[in-house]
Amino acid sequence: MRGLLFLLLLYPFAEIATLVMLADKIGAGWTLLFVIASALLGLTMLRNQKIGALLTLGAVFRQGEQVSLYSLLWPLRYVLAGVFFLIPGLISDVLAVLLLLPLKGPSITMRNGAATGPGSTPPGTGSDIIEGEYTRVDESVKRDRHLP
Repeated sequence: MRGLLFLLLLYPFAEIATLVMLADKIGAGWTLLFVIASALLGLTMLRNQKIGALLTLGAVFRQGEQVSLYSLLWPLRYVLAGVFFLIPGLISDVLAVLLLLPLKGPSITMRNGAATGPGSTPPGTGSDIIEGEYTRVDESVKRDRHLP
């Protein structure tokens, strides 16, 4: 817990240090332009995230039976990358780019509209059967209550 707190306190200083080193290498004007451009990119990504989520879901359903877990989590990764682009600094931008990389993760098999994977049981294995008893009770309906 202390290590996480230490990293959270160290993160802003690391971002500032990387921005100062970048400004030393390429100049303050270009660094400011880079920070503004990455913030605009993050803002654009967050504004268009609904369209991206719909396109992702459409592509997932067109793939057929094999669906990647990372492709299902793509809208979340896209939003998180947009937030990282909004944060000024090189470290957050590198994290955003890493989130946007097209990684291939474990696949989930789709059968009859149900997803099966490492944490679920495939249909037809007996897990979808509900056992029980029932009795049917028909109430007698009066003739005057019927529609003509």
